[in-house]
Order: sequence, then structure tokens, then C-alpha cells
Amino acid sequence: MATASNDAEDIRRKMAQIRRDLHADVREVVVQAEAVADWRRYIRMYPWISVGVAFAVGYAVVPRRRRSVRYEVAPAANVREVVPQTERDERLKENAKKGLLVAAWAAVSPIAIRLAQSYAVHYAENWLLQQQQRAAAAGPPPQQPSQAGWSGGARGR
Repeated sequence: MATASNDAEDIRRKMAQIRRDLHADVREVVVQAEAVADWRRYIRMYPWISVGVAFAVGYAVVPRRRRSVRYEVAPAANVREVVPQTERDERLKENAKKGLLVAAWAAVSPIAIRLAQSYAVHYAENWLLQQQQRAAAAGPPPQQPSQAGWSGGARGR
């Protein structure tokens, strides 16, 4: 009978060990799956490839602007003449030039503003430092004479 008890106990130990191993394996698989699915990890590991992929996706998602030339049919003495919309084309070119200027201004203005702020802070710090140095060079301000008999504490106690 002692062997049957030992065999059962042995089987229980083996089953408990298998459960622990299985639990550890499942945890490891979960951790690996989370690591594979974490997109931030790929961005940290491959930043330039990530930028390229983002650019390609953006290029594919944004619809293309269709360029078409429109013509108006203008009646002219029983003959129809095809006239391109030159005025509209000129306005579009002017707007494109203005768009470039606006884009350039949008790129340069934050830099100029930050530079002006930096200059103003630097100027103010130097001015304050000069004022402090002048005050230190002039010496401490004269002390007012204290009142006779007053020691700053309570009298008679």
C-alpha cells in the first residue's frame, strides 16, 4: 500500500510541476505577443523606417488634386471659338505665389518670435544684473537711528 500512496503523490507532484511550467510558458508567450504588438517599440528601434512608412501611408491616404483645364465656348459670328480661361489660370498662379509666401512666413515666424523673446530675456537679465552691481558698489543704505529705550521686545517682563 505504501507504493500506491507514493505513486499517487508522485503523480500529483508531476502534475503541479507541469501546471507551473505551463503557467510560466503562457506568461512568456503573452509578454512576447505584447512586445510584438507594441508599435512604439518599432518606432524606437527603427525611427527612419517609421518616418518613411508614415510618409507612404500619408501619400496613399491623401487624395490627389486633379488638374484639368476648362474651356469656355464663346459664340462668335456663327463660329464657336474655344477660349481657355486665362484669367482664372492667372489668379491661380497668383494664389500659388501667395501660398508660398504664407508658407514661408509660417515657417520663419516662430523662429523669429523665439529669437526676439530670447533677446528680450537676455537684455532684461543683463539690465537687472547691472542694477544689482550698481547697488552693491554704492554700499548698504544708511541705517535709521533706533528709538531710545526700545529693544524690540516687550518691556518690563
